[in-house]
Amino acid sequence: MAQHRHVQQRGRVAAGAPGLVPEEAGAESLAGLAAELGFADQAHLTRTVRAQLGDTPGRLRRLLG
Repeated sequence: MAQHRHVQQRGRVAAGAPGLVPEEAGAESLAGLAAELGFADQAHLTRTVRAQLGDTPGRLRRLLG
C-alpha cells in the first residue's frame, strides 16, 4: 500500500473510533459509519480496522458497549 494511502486510512479509522462506541439511544450502523468516513463500503471499513487494530469494528463495538 502506498504511504499516503496508509496514512489516510489511519486517519479515517482514528476519526471513526468514537463511532464504534454505541450510544444510549442506539448507534449508527457500521455501513453508515463507513460511508461517513469515506470508505467504499462496510467491508472496506472492516478490512482496514482489522488490519490496524487487530479486530473487527463489530466486535470492538460489542466489547465497548
